[in-house]
Amino acid sequence: EEGGAPVYQVDKIVEERVEGGGLEYRIKWRGWGSRWNTWEPERHIIDQVILTEWEETKARRAASAARSSTPAPRTDERDQALLAEYRDKWLARYAQAAVARHASVSPGQLSAWLKGTIGQRAVAGVELKLRAWAAAARGQLASGASDGLPPARRAKAAEARKPANGRRGRGRGQR
Repeated sequence: EEGGAPVYQVDKIVEERVEGGGLEYRIKWRGWGSRWNTWEPERHIIDQVILTEWEETKARRAASAARSSTPAPRTDERDQALLAEYRDKWLARYAQAAVARHASVSPGQLSAWLKGTIGQRAVAGVELKLRAWAAAARGQLASGASDGLPPARRAKAAEARKPANGRRGRGRGQR
């Protein structure tokens, strides 16, 4: 007892907060269960070693959180020349889903590869199929054959539906 009040031993500090303009610590008392933890003002902590241990614990937690929340920088494993060829040539000419079907990859895989969100392990397999299809498609275009190629993109849908005379349709219910 100190000055008539009992003195209990601190096991450790488990939290801290600012309350009423001052710093308070959530104390785990030695020999008592967690349900008996209490908030105590800083002036009640007699043993400065406990405060030092708490500061070290906070630093370790912050370092651990920084490591776990910061992903390792991801390198782009995609073949940039093949990516440019697909964006500039093949997808300008053919619909993405049709290219995916003809190249034997799923539309989702092709989309993820184009965006760079595909897993690094899948890049090589997708690019192998895309290279093979692009080489075959180049050969077919050079020879003038198009039977193994997807249907070419049409003009914008609105342009394709516009009447030849330039007039709009009659509208609903008019004859």
